[in-house]
Amino acid sequence: MPQITIKMYEGRSNAQKEEIVEVFTRELSRIIEREPEFISIRFDEIPIDEHAPANLRNKR
Repeated sequence: MPQITIKMYEGRSNAQKEEIVEVFTRELSRIIEREPEFISIRFDEIPIDEHAPANLRNKR
């Protein structure tokens, strides 16, 4: 069971995360020739801090 863990700053919309899941799942499935239902994607969201990009810091 392939699993992808994506670490990124919090603040992305559900629509953005759904698109990430769709694209990563489709491409990994194609590359490794494995059915999409066996691929798992997890997001580890990091709290926004002073190192986050300005566009995310401004959303706080």
